Formats: sequence, structure tokens, C-alpha cells
Amino acid sequence: MAYKLTVLICVYNEGDSILKALRSLYHNKIYPQTDVVLVDDCSTDPHTLRILALLGSFTRFNIIRSGQNLGLSNSRNVGFMNAKTEYVLPLDADDTLPPGTLDIVYTTFTKNNDVDFVAGNYFFNNTAINESHIVDCSSIATNGFIDKNKLLLNWSLLGTSPCKKSLWRKIGGYSLKYSYSIQDVDFWIRAMLHGAKGMYLNKPIYTWNRSSTGMNENFDRLDMTKLLDDHRDFYLLNNTLPELNNKVFEGYYPYKQKAVLLPFARKHFFTLTHKNKLRTIYFLMTSLFKK
Repeated sequence: MAYKLTVLICVYNEGDSILKALRSLYHNKIYPQTDVVLVDDCSTDPHTLRILALLGSFTRFNIIRSGQNLGLSNSRNVGFMNAKTEYVLPLDADDTLPPGTLDIVYTTFTKNNDVDFVAGNYFFNNTAINESHIVDCSSIATNGFIDKNKLLLNWSLLGTSPCKKSLWRKIGGYSLKYSYSIQDVDFWIRAMLHGAKGMYLNKPIYTWNRSSTGMNENFDRLDMTKLLDDHRDFYLLNNTLPELNNKVFEGYYPYKQKAVLLPFARKHFFTLTHKNKLRTIYFLMTSLFKK
């Protein structure tokens, strides 16, 4: 069968939510021509494992099991590698798609050959307090396309926005450095820096079910500072060099990691504020005293 689009679902102990995610694919004309890839990152939940075993035995879905738990970045990379189509739509195993999303995404790509990814509005469900609303992403678009300068001011881009496999390949896939935290933000920053063209659709194309146990609630906040430091070219689009250096320093400082903080402060000392210079001197002196 000639597939038109791939849905990539990364799994780790989501249980029955996997079935809800899969059911949300049915309400599309191109569902029969949709390649479905599920990548399991070494789930330990018996119920999840039973579901995957049944899906592997009784469906056409491609079930892939990672050899070791390496986080979401690795699972996404494995999924993209095994995708049978150029158009790939990542779907978290505890989220769903509104009816017609696959048809809309596929049509958008085929009618706009120069587009690298598709971004739209999305439903945000806070499962902890049972509240839901639509996130309107029009503020990050200019003339119907994602604007990186506006994105810097309001990061509302959905991490699972559909994209071309060639874009994933071009930017080197997802970074394992952020595999358990903000891999999506890192991915899209690199995509934007590579000149990726994203078309904005003024309609909901995803349902994000955010829970208190999800990755977005529990990642290491230090990674946000590392991201600022890693992608200086991107963040310098709306920060001066001293502004950025002080933001990074103040992000690193509470963690008091000598191997990180002191080399950074030494390299950028003359762009730091007076307060941060004093912090550096104090931290250096206390570190020497501890020896």
C-alpha cells in the first residue's frame, strides 16, 4: 500500500491512553493510507505491554521496541527513521487529534511544496483541574507563516507540529541532550535557524492533554538555561549580548555547579552586571576556601 502520511506515537507506560490516541486517527479520509509507527521506550507497565503486544499481532501498525530507555528524543528519531512517508505527524501517546486533522495536514503539505512544517492552534486540556481552552497561535505568524522573531516573544508553537522527514534529517534529528526535557524546543529552534518554512493554520489540529505527571511538569529547569547557552544565535535576535549573558549566568547560578558556572563567568565576565560580577568573585572565593 502507498502510504500518504505517517503518524508517529512514542510510548512509555501510557496504558489505555494509547488506544484513545489511535481511535482519534479513524476520523480521516486518508486513515487507510496512513502509516502508523509506535515506538516503545522500554515500558514497564504490564497493561501497556499487553496493549502493544495485541496491536503488534492484530493490526498493521509498526510496533518498534527500543533496546534501552533513552528518552523521547531517541524514540522520535527511531520513529522518523522508520517512517514510510515524507510527511510525519508526531502524536504523544496520551494526546489525541481532532477529527479531520490528518486530511488537513496532508492537503496542506501537498498544496504547498515549499512548506517544511505545519503549525496550527490546539486544544489545551489541563487534566489536573479538568479545564480546557484553545491556544491561538496566530500571534507567532506573519502572512500565514511562522515568524521566528514573534516566536521568540511568545513560544506557543506546538512541539509535535507535523513536518517533513527531510527537515528532520536536515537538522540532525532530535538531540539526546534534551531527551527527557525540552527536546521539542531544541528541535524547532534548530529548524528555524536552518530556515525552515512553517505554514500556520488558523484551526485546531491537536489536543494536548497536560497532566501533573507529564514531562512538561517535571523536567530539569536547568535545561532551559542550557538551551539559552546552546542557541545563542537564536536568542540574540531579541537580546543584546550582555542581556543574554546575564540571563544565562542567573540561570546557572542557583545550581552552583563549579564546572559550569566558573568557565561561563570567566568567558563573559566583562558583560556581566556588577551584581553578577560580585557573585562570581564570591563563588570563586568560597570554592577555593572549601579546598
